[in-house]
Amino acid sequence: MTLKETKRQALLVVLGVLMLVPSCTTVQQSTSTTEDTVVYVVRHAEKADPSDPDTPLSNAGLIRAEALARKLSNDGVGRIYATTLQRTQQTVTPLAKAAGVTIVPLDPHDISELVRRIKEDDKGNVILVAGHSNTVPGIVEALSGSVVDPIEEQQFD
Repeated sequence: MTLKETKRQALLVVLGVLMLVPSCTTVQQSTSTTEDTVVYVVRHAEKADPSDPDTPLSNAGLIRAEALARKLSNDGVGRIYATTLQRTQQTVTPLAKAAGVTIVPLDPHDISELVRRIKEDDKGNVILVAGHSNTVPGIVEALSGSVVDPIEEQQFD
């Protein structure tokens, strides 16, 4: 893998709160330099009420949020972006508390501003972004140039 591909891989994502169960395979990370920016993009965890536009997480979602915190707790996450909806906030709260990081509210419709902030303000840091099934693919593409498959409404793992 070339250095450019390695950096692109590092900029890519952990989709959805995917790969966060104990039986998952660990993503191999490259050795970072002070100029590398690592961005984890996740979809919020399982929601309690699919018909409620601002539903909190279900019990399974809360467990997945804790798994996310454990998975990324040693990665040096220095900034966390999440939409203002309960489910994205609850997905990242355990990690934010553990890392001592304030969650930055994210406008899910302004991907260009998020990308600008990450590329300019967060350069060289480890970032977590929590979005939704309909925003995560666009965020990944805007950050990396890679097109990812759509995330189904009921897909959380």
